[in-house]
Order: sequence, then C-alpha cells, then structure tokens
Amino acid sequence: MAREERVIAGRYRLRKRLGSGGGGAVWLAEDEALRVQVAVKEIDVPREEPEATGDDRAGRGRREALKAAQLREHPNVITVYDVVEDDGRPWIVMEYLPGTRDLRAAVKERGPLAGDEVARIGAAALDALRAGHGLGIIHRDVKPSNILLAPDHSGAADRRVLLTDYGISLWPRETRVTQSGMVVGTPGYLAPERLSGGEATRATDLFSLGVTLYFAVEGVSPFERDTLDASLLAALNTEPDPPKRADERLSRVIMGLLAKKPADRIPPEEARELLAAAAEPATVPGQPSTVPGAPARTPGSGRRAPNRRTAALLAAAAVLVGGGGFALGATTSGDEETTASKPKAVAAPSPTVTRGIHPYGSTVGLREGLDAGQCVDADWKGGEFRGQPALKTVDCYEDDPEGQVVATVPADGPVPASDQQAVRNDCTRRTAELRGTMADPVLYVLTPAPGQSEPPASACLLFLKKATLGGPLGDFRKYGDEVYVTTTGPGDCVDVEEDEDGDFTETLVSCTGPHDEQMIGWLWASGDGSADSVETGTLCEEKYGVNWARGEGHEMWGWRSSDEEWDGGFRHVLCSVAREDGKKLPGGALKPAY
Repeated sequence: MAREERVIAGRYRLRKRLGSGGGGAVWLAEDEALRVQVAVKEIDVPREEPEATGDDRAGRGRREALKAAQLREHPNVITVYDVVEDDGRPWIVMEYLPGTRDLRAAVKERGPLAGDEVARIGAAALDALRAGHGLGIIHRDVKPSNILLAPDHSGAADRRVLLTDYGISLWPRETRVTQSGMVVGTPGYLAPERLSGGEATRATDLFSLGVTLYFAVEGVSPFERDTLDASLLAALNTEPDPPKRADERLSRVIMGLLAKKPADRIPPEEARELLAAAAEPATVPGQPSTVPGAPARTPGSGRRAPNRRTAALLAAAAVLVGGGGFALGATTSGDEETTASKPKAVAAPSPTVTRGIHPYGSTVGLREGLDAGQCVDADWKGGEFRGQPALKTVDCYEDDPEGQVVATVPADGPVPASDQQAVRNDCTRRTAELRGTMADPVLYVLTPAPGQSEPPASACLLFLKKATLGGPLGDFRKYGDEVYVTTTGPGDCVDVEEDEDGDFTETLVSCTGPHDEQMIGWLWASGDGSADSVETGTLCEEKYGVNWARGEGHEMWGWRSSDEEWDGGFRHVLCSVAREDGKKLPGGALKPAY
C-alpha cells in the first residue's frame, strides 16, 4: 500500500495501478489541489545514464505530453492536463474516465465485435490519426490496447472511442532508435516496411489500424502465429484472408489498409467514407467479402559452389498483382465486385455431357485436368506471365519443374466469366500461407475453357519469378527429400551433407528431432555482383544475427540458388542457423533472442 499512497510532484496521490502500456504504468490518482480523479502515467525510462543513451528523461515525458496536448481538443484523443517530474522520472497527468477499457479487453470479454461497431471504432480512430498526421505526428504504436472505449455522456458502455499512448510517436524529421538498434513498436501490428528497417510514416499507422480492425471484427490478428518469428514473417510475406465477419465495405477498408506496399494502401479519405457507411445499422455482419540443384551456402567466413542442376530461367519480369504476385490467364475475368468465394454450380442447358479435347483450351494444350501436386513446365510465348501458357506435366523430382499445382477449385458445371474472379479469390486464399514462405512467388490461376458441362477443376499454380522450382513445394514434399533453396522456406529444418568436391545436399527433416540447420528468413542481395562475389553468410549475420545467432555456439549460413539463376535476377538468399561445432541443433523450433 505504501506504493499506492505515494504523492507525485507534491500534488498527485497514487491510489491504484490501472495497467501499463506505451512504455509506462498508468495509475489512478487524486489531484489534491483540485480534488478530482486523474490518470497518471509513469514514463518507463532506461536504467542507463542519459549520457550513455542519449535520452533526456524529463524531455521524453515532455515530448509525449506535448504531442498529445496538441490534440487535446480532439474528441477521440485522451486529454493531457500536465507533465511533471518526480524522482528523476517524467509523469503525464491525463483525464480519468471511469468504466474505460481498451479494445483488446473488450474483444476478450465479448468476442469478435459486430461489423458496424468495428466500423464506428475505426472511423473514430482514423479521425484521431488524421488529426495527428495533419500536425506531422506519427503515432507508431496503433494497436487494440491503445484504443480506449469509454462510456458516453448517457452512460452507454464502450461508446466513446479514444486513441492514447503517444509515447513512441514522432514529429517530422525526428529520429528515434533504441540503444540496440531495434525497431520501436509492437510486433504483430508493425507494417512490413517497418519490420524491414524502413522509416515510420503516416502509411505505417494506417497498416497498424488495419491489423487492429481485423482483430476487432475477427477476434484474432491476421498475422497471429504460434511464435514471434512466425508472426513477423507472416506480416512481411503473407496476404491475409479477407475477414469473414465484415461486410463488403468494412472488408475493403481493412484489406486496403493491409496492403504490403505503402503506396498501395487505401487513401484515408476513402477509408473514412467507407467506414462511415459500414457503421450504419443496415450493415449485415458476417457477410463474406471479396476485396479486391542443391544451393550454394556460405557462412560469414567462406564460400561454397552450388551443385544444383541448371534449369532454364523463366521469363523476364512477371506481371504482379498483390503482395505475393499473381498472373491471371486470359480466361480470367477482371470483375472485382463479385461476392462469391467459389465458383457457382450452373446447370448444363441439356443433359448432353461435353468435355473438350483440351479442357483448358487449345493454347494450354493439356488433354486432362490437373490435380493438386502435379508439376508442370510452361511456355509463356512472349516471355512473361501474360495470357495463357502452353503447359506440359513433368515429374516433380526428376524433371526440374518450373511450377506446381498446389490447390484446385472444383466446379459442378461451367464457370461463367462473372465467377472467375471468385476462383482467383479462392486460389489466393488457398495458397497464401505457402506463398508467405517463398521468394518472389507468382500465382497463376488456370480456369477451364468455356462450353463444357463437366469442366475440370480450376488449378492454382505457383511459379517463381526468374527461377525454376526444381522440386515439389510445401506439403507435397516428404521428409527425406532432397530440397533446394527454391523449394525451402522459413521454418523448414534440414540435414546437410558435403561431398568431397565441396558440394552440399540438403535433406528435409522434421524440426521435432535433432537437425543440422533451421531456416530463418529471406534477404535480397542488392547490387549486380556475381554469386561468388557475395558473402551470403555475412549478409545473413548482418540481418538476422542479432536475433538468431545468439553468440557462442551458433552461426548464420546463407543459401542461394545456381549461378545461372543468380545472374538471371534471382538474388534471394535464404538464411539459416546452425551450430559452430557442426553438431546438430536440438529438436523444437528455434526462438529469437528478442
């Protein structure tokens, strides 16, 4: 109790700890001068001396208070009254609202919120962010626990929406880096460009708002995974499924905010209009939405030559649509407004069964429908992922395949052009997780030729931009298979053998048992140097070493594809963790240091 009765700055008597967040604990306190209740936030400052960290403790509190105070007249920003210093620590005095809880607590108690309520909350939070952006203030930590829901003046619970915690926000041209050089923010809500070391911008706040609204309407974050590293990789690489409980307008906003590239995110003005419309009681919650050879590896100290059989390069630049990259066949409609999640079954006009000699059309040339797991080679004619290719099926292990069918979308009858966008949406959803583990994936959706009463299933094929697969992908691999950098991804575990010529063979093994290496993540080797001129292990150490190669006993390795594919533009490096003494890592998923 002694702690709770502490008096701050000779005026604010601490009564009860309310919680913590944004870099400090928040207390219910009594303003003994005015005899009113207030909330007082204790700023958590570094234990090192200011000279060592470059951090002015009092200045840090004043900066946060100043930023929030600039918005004190905004109805959706918590009001700041004062900033004081006590015992060398800054404290911020704010309005206290009884009955307030944060959005995360509301979802935990009530479950996923109705779409119209989420839209109302989103509109209010967006208004607060836009007000800050208008003053050049970037919040940098938008998340459910920083959106407060308070009773309105009539006492109705959760009706007032307030954005709080400007503790790590930035003014224009202000720079903030932790002593360890880590990105500041909350994992799971950080935009991909922030995770990659980019600057905080207005667009990064919008991405975080998108994750927050997704969580509110679905009850789970779109990038929530079992481990921290998996969650971060998902935020970087995975296209989330559209929220099932949101109507078309709310879903358009959420998916628009979650675009991987900042320039592709929905403009805030358009998002605000859609949120206002979705907040109307006519919104129907729960309606689905349809928004649009062995690689070489090198540690930091050495280099090895690849032994992977050379494969013909796929063509030049792919036509990419969306974060994972898509190429749609000529038969796929561009209609973006359909709300179906799979093709409709349409009855044939007569009982006569029709099936073309070439079920996907004469250009494709196949005489049988494709099944999931089959591998193919493709001739794109013009050298790009445009239109329809001529396809032939090949052996996934022996023929160095260029692509693989990873899923199919069955149809009970002809697939009209109006439903082909729904097929594409289904393929996007079915392949999202696998694409998140790949470097430069291209999804090609192959739909049946028209006029067939019993058409084959549409095929969801994955290719690589500027490289061949060389083998099966994902769940089509088996433990004991030889794998390549093009068929491996973060989270995979392998055993490695080196022959007398210095060539390596990677074998896929279960992570639950001892293994030689565990794959961590991708990086891009910039520049135009040859494969032999790049120390891939050093690059991996620079990007992942602080988190994964945790000092004594561990080292980073970098795997790349063949020299020919490297020279052709596939300059992706897959980084892994191994033991320095050559012994095996223990079973179980590795955990990062931070």
